[in-house]
Amino acid sequence: MDTLLVGNTAYFTKDTLETAFANDAVVICDELCDAYRDGNITYFKQPIMSDKFKRLFDTYGFQRVIFMSKTLCKNTNEIGEMDELRRVFSLSQKHSVKQFLYIVSDEALVDVDNSDSIIFSSTANICKYYAETYHIDVKIVYSPYLMGISNKNDYWCKILKQVENKEWVEIKSLEDEKAYFLKMPDLAEFLSRLFDDWTIDEDRKSSFEEIYLKSGGRTTYGEIRKVILDFYPEAHIALTKSGIKGKIEHGEDKARTTYGWYAKQDACWDFEGFIRDYQKEYHQKPSISQRIRERLKLNRTPFMILELIAGVAFVEVYNYLANGSVQFKMIDVRMLFVILMSLVYGTKIGALTAIIEILSLIVAYYFEGTNALLLFYDPGNWVAFILLMVAAAVCGYIKQKTEEDMAFVNEDNETLKDENSFITQLYQEAMDYKNQYKADLIGSRDGFGRIFDVVKKLSTTVPEEIFAESIPVMEDVLNNKSIAIYTINDSKARFARLNVCSEQMNQVLKKSINLDEYRSVIECLQENDIWFNNDVREGYPTYVAGIKNDGLVTVLIMIYQVEYLQISTYYSNLIRILSGLMENFIIKAWEYQQAVAAKTFIEGTGITKTEYFIQQFTIQKEMMDNKLTSFRLIRIKPEGRSLGEIDDMFQSKIRNNDIVGLGSDGNVYLLAAQVDESSEGIVLKRFRDMGLTCDIVEKVS
Repeated sequence: MDTLLVGNTAYFTKDTLETAFANDAVVICDELCDAYRDGNITYFKQPIMSDKFKRLFDTYGFQRVIFMSKTLCKNTNEIGEMDELRRVFSLSQKHSVKQFLYIVSDEALVDVDNSDSIIFSSTANICKYYAETYHIDVKIVYSPYLMGISNKNDYWCKILKQVENKEWVEIKSLEDEKAYFLKMPDLAEFLSRLFDDWTIDEDRKSSFEEIYLKSGGRTTYGEIRKVILDFYPEAHIALTKSGIKGKIEHGEDKARTTYGWYAKQDACWDFEGFIRDYQKEYHQKPSISQRIRERLKLNRTPFMILELIAGVAFVEVYNYLANGSVQFKMIDVRMLFVILMSLVYGTKIGALTAIIEILSLIVAYYFEGTNALLLFYDPGNWVAFILLMVAAAVCGYIKQKTEEDMAFVNEDNETLKDENSFITQLYQEAMDYKNQYKADLIGSRDGFGRIFDVVKKLSTTVPEEIFAESIPVMEDVLNNKSIAIYTINDSKARFARLNVCSEQMNQVLKKSINLDEYRSVIECLQENDIWFNNDVREGYPTYVAGIKNDGLVTVLIMIYQVEYLQISTYYSNLIRILSGLMENFIIKAWEYQQAVAAKTFIEGTGITKTEYFIQQFTIQKEMMDNKLTSFRLIRIKPEGRSLGEIDDMFQSKIRNNDIVGLGSDGNVYLLAAQVDESSEGIVLKRFRDMGLTCDIVEKVS
């Protein structure tokens, strides 16, 4: 079953996903996860409200949707869940999703009226609306807060992060207040049982059900605080007023009575193990190369200040040593420094550098004897100041414009990469599904490719070849190894003769069955095309299919030992299809044999010509090698008798499914069907009593 998992999915791990969904094809869509595929689990990094999210429904044929509420994390401040829930419901309704599961915190059951209760009530009403209006089978599961290190936004993970950051931690709970949490393996076990037992009432077509899960919590917040302090002695953790907002009103305990589930463990009991797992998950030691890069990495702001101070000092020293304290005859070092700082750090730092160099220039003028009045009242002296500021502004603008363009290009590139990655992943999934459906269609027992294979194997004009091929074909398609085919060669016959059967039935079945005992079966097959052993008659097959010729049943296809799951309308239809295909070919083969009887039999007798007899012998031998039948080849010496005389002697002494033929050596040969070591002596005695000289041989001469 194709399953979509959305919402607060971070609590799921590969193990819990396999527990909850077994062999389902699971698609997880979460904007906080990385896009990749792991076996039958596919991850998409997309928010629910995005346009791309809708494409998932267009690509996959989701039959089940699970929405994990963000309220499963204690003290979550996430907003907008109602809109997300409504969007997922809307897409589910448009794409005919059969099952919808909404898992929400049991905080929704608190018996107080506040803003949270209004929101919880609204989400429940949304679920009821879609269940009743659009006939979606909806269940709401009210669960205690979840707990697990796989979700970095988990309540306890955030507490431990605050502790490690040496922040003041406030837990709104009392010392003796119990911590009611649920671990993900327990929830996964419940989901597995729920999905196994989830059936849709076709008459009702929709349903809405609420299920309540209870935590096995007995550990108090005070005990948890003590464990944390044992690991982090310097931590500052305060237990303030109780965080209980009211009494949680659970309904009928269907989780236990209907699904046999209860929380097997107190989630907070082994909080020491939780802390160790947290540290192992989030305290990964950096590699040697990462450490070296971290050591060599300089903070941008101090480095900029250092560059500025060193640059100003260098300019002043250089001007002094070059005896050009106002300006150089070839290069203005102050202007060059302003340009460099502006190009490296942008407009703000460039302007600051320009102001510093302007002050430096004013000081230089002062030491040359230019007073303030002369400096500012002579416009010609302003040119250097103005050029420094213009250089800082222009170069800074160029720097910022370049950075903005690069940022825009990078952002656009990332968007295109995400789009391309999403489309590629979606395309790959679609191709995988196409190939899977194609393989299933061709390879399935009732697929068109499989039926074509059956037709190809049965397409022959020799009845014996059809019988030989029919057993392995039906064993494969019906997944059954207890099949037999009896033939009725005469409408007045008292017995049906065994023609071929499955290997394991060879020593069990009778070579002939009395039709008087099967009169009710024959009458049923005259009216219908299949008989079922409703009365569980001992010794009778479970299914019997009939092949009719000229309105009379001439072939009985018997299926003896079937599994319980094979007693179904589907299995009956499969038998009906196979018997119909076989009937089509066997009747045409009989008609063809009658049409070419002149080429098959020696004129005036029932003895076949040598070529035809050798062909029948080859078919029978191949069937015996495959343990589908048994026979004996009996050589009869004419001893002066004509073929007509021998044919007259055989009229009442051989069965309808026995074949008599002429060998190239002039002897007459008999293919005695369904004769084995236990019965060959009886057959030989019968012919010897007639005065015939006969023996058993291995091949036709």
